[in-house]
Amino acid sequence: MAFWVPAVFAAAIAIIHFVAGGREIARPLLRQGALSPSVTLTHYYCWHMATISLAGLTGCYAYAAVSQDGRILATFATLIAFSFCIWGLMLVLWKGQRHRDMPQWVLFLGLTASGIWAHSV
Repeated sequence: MAFWVPAVFAAAIAIIHFVAGGREIARPLLRQGALSPSVTLTHYYCWHMATISLAGLTGCYAYAAVSQDGRILATFATLIAFSFCIWGLMLVLWKGQRHRDMPQWVLFLGLTASGIWAHSV
């Protein structure tokens, strides 16, 4: 039952990605003309891969919330969330960005923490 917490958290991240990312990332990407169509569409494809991944994390946690044999999926989802968190943090530091401009890692830190918590109860 505890896995509903990270499931809802993952769903919230997916919604934020879909709504805000669609408005601030995907639409401007498709409107710009500086990149070639293959580069633009590859970036757009990757944006959709992120959307699918976030929905998958939500599904892993939701399944773990309703089925004992779903714990392994929740473990996988927590490891993926942790990987997204670390990569996001390292990218900000590596490229000298500001955390307020690239805050995604904080969301995945929360998701990782909620996944670890759900495993412990």
